[in-house]
Amino acid sequence: MVSAAELAQKSSQLFSLPDIYLKLSNMIKDGHSTVDQMAELIALDAGLAARLLKIANSPFYNFPAQIETIPRAITLIGSNELSNLVLATSVASSFANIDPNLVDMDSFWRHNIDTGLVMRFLGKAAQVRDVERLFVIGLLHNLGKLMVLAGVPDAARQILEVTVEDCPQQQERAVLGFTFAECGAELLQIWQLPETLVDAVRYQHEPQNAQTDPQAAALLHIASRAASWMEQETKNTEGVDHIQLIDPWVWGYTELNLEDMDEAIEFAQIEAWNLLGLITASLH
Repeated sequence: MVSAAELAQKSSQLFSLPDIYLKLSNMIKDGHSTVDQMAELIALDAGLAARLLKIANSPFYNFPAQIETIPRAITLIGSNELSNLVLATSVASSFANIDPNLVDMDSFWRHNIDTGLVMRFLGKAAQVRDVERLFVIGLLHNLGKLMVLAGVPDAARQILEVTVEDCPQQQERAVLGFTFAECGAELLQIWQLPETLVDAVRYQHEPQNAQTDPQAAALLHIASRAASWMEQETKNTEGVDHIQLIDPWVWGYTELNLEDMDEAIEFAQIEAWNLLGLITASLH
């Protein structure tokens, strides 16, 4: 069986970051690009530009006035946050060729969007700095699942078809020797995404062991389980009680509670359908 690092290296040859995100990131890093130059780059992809404007004008940001242009969106949102949104709204295209017989991609992205929305809401409640980045962490937290499905489908089926009362990641480790989270973190590291993002994804199941951002890992720990609970409720299926799988340590560490999580779930249920169409536009 391959290791998480080996599978990530193989996957990086199949799944790569969108060119427009890489170009925009380089423009931001060099520090010399203007708002208009960044807007011109985004305008090369009319679909992406339209999706970004829809998000900028959605309750996700809740700006008081209509935002009609990409330069205005960059000015209000900020270039770094714009880069995060470009990543969030275009990364699905990297995985568009996954065999639909292996996974329902709409359900996959709905789970990740729910996770990102819950995580962002909880981050605001916990007064986390740069809270918008939390949505991207939630959106990318489960890419390891797609990598395993594409790279070792027989093992993936063995994991997904077995119904156990244990934590899902225990089944992943029993079959693979590593978790989806660890595999996904390896790919994000190859993509050279921020270490805080990689760290949160890697330690989402054991946030107290996170190296650089245990707060983000703890919020992801709660949010991903809340999203799994939401999925069960929507599909009216039985299985593991995902809320009970939340480590008690994270409640004390984040100073959040179940009431905060319930409010975050309510927000995600309202907003997720709007974002799902924008995120999965490249899949249809």
